[in-house]
Amino acid sequence: MANGYWFLNLDVVNPVDYITYREANYAFARSHGFRFVIRGGDFEQLEGIKRHRNVLVELPSYEDALSTYTLPEYQHVRDLRRSTAIADLAAVEGYDGPQPSSAPPPEGTPENPRGYWMAKVDVTDPERYKDYVAANAEPLAEYGAWFVVRGGRNQLLEGHGRSRYVVIAFKDVATARACYFSPGYQKALAIRREASVADVILISGYTGHEAAPT
Repeated sequence: MANGYWFLNLDVVNPVDYITYREANYAFARSHGFRFVIRGGDFEQLEGIKRHRNVLVELPSYEDALSTYTLPEYQHVRDLRRSTAIADLAAVEGYDGPQPSSAPPPEGTPENPRGYWMAKVDVTDPERYKDYVAANAEPLAEYGAWFVVRGGRNQLLEGHGRSRYVVIAFKDVATARACYFSPGYQKALAIRREASVADVILISGYTGHEAAPT
């Protein structure tokens, strides 16, 4: 069964009190066995709308991603965030289908974290978008990409979102960037831009060292 995720993009408006939320959220996640995949790492905006802090939390399933948000014990954590930040939050389903690569990239280290693409997409031409999916297969395989999320079920929980969510892992940030700007992916990207509108960032994964809120 595929994992579930909270896909979160936010702007911190009260950095001092945000620390209280951040600590409460981390304690809640740890107590429930959830894992931070991305937690405020360095990022580069590649396309579309920008928020200044980005988080991906892994839960056991999509159903858990939905139900956990409504738990009474989580409401205090949620209210702390709402009082200190403007957030876009969606529950999204993980991907467990065929992959571009034979194995996922190794877990990152503090010195060399994994790199990720986080994307939110509205498809405007579904048939043409299929051409993009076909075209991106070769460059993603070349750079060892691994889909974490790939257009599964999603539900917007707060703020603004798009109809399709994608998260792709690479062995490091340099590889993630090289793939995006490779000739092969740029050809695929030209097709995607004909068929969709997207917000895309390149970001480092979480390895146990929290980045300061911005």
